[in-house]
Amino acid sequence: MQETRLADLILWSSQSREILQRQDSVTLPAMSIKIKHYLQAQYPMHAGVLGKVATIPRLRRRDMALPEAVVRIVTGQMLSSKAAHAIYQRVREKASDLGLEGSWRLDVESLRGCGLSGSKARTICEFGARIGADSSAVDHWYSLSAEDLAEEIRRHKGMGDWTASIIALFYVGHEDVFPYADGSIRRAIGLLEGTRRTKKLRVDPDLAAPYRSYLALYLWRALDTGVIG
Repeated sequence: MQETRLADLILWSSQSREILQRQDSVTLPAMSIKIKHYLQAQYPMHAGVLGKVATIPRLRRRDMALPEAVVRIVTGQMLSSKAAHAIYQRVREKASDLGLEGSWRLDVESLRGCGLSGSKARTICEFGARIGADSSAVDHWYSLSAEDLAEEIRRHKGMGDWTASIIALFYVGHEDVFPYADGSIRRAIGLLEGTRRTKKLRVDPDLAAPYRSYLALYLWRALDTGVIG
């Protein structure tokens, strides 16, 4: 299953926009500014583009239970943000109506009735069957490295490196994760590099280590705000 469209699925959802817009109401920590300056130094040919994007706050662990995050991510794969939000809301409402502790406990028929494809419904059901009713069953993911987390998530049918990178970045708060397979990321890099990919214009994500997550965030937001594109 191809896993793309992160900007539509997660980054620009109502909850995720709040993460990137906290600078509107609070003073940014100095480290957030230092990370931006670090990225500008690593990519001097694109420092001006990065400078036009509002400084992004430090990543942190999200409040949503990880099993519920999995449902949200799987639900929104390959959908527009509007469609993903509508379907996920129906999923949450269905789980609530049935008195379930989380959407990951819904059966295939219920998920299909909410608008999910058969493959997505089966992915969620098989995941739910493996972790059971305990919402903390995968809380050990918080303590895993990004590499170990990816390995753990790949054990679940229908979930791969893309899903792992989204969970690591947006829900666990890893600061050095880069979703290489994301379509929007590839598009942003292509726009920055242009048709003539000279050495000076290349965007090598590894240069952003140990802050590759923030490079991804800046690229997504640059697309979203029209700084590039």
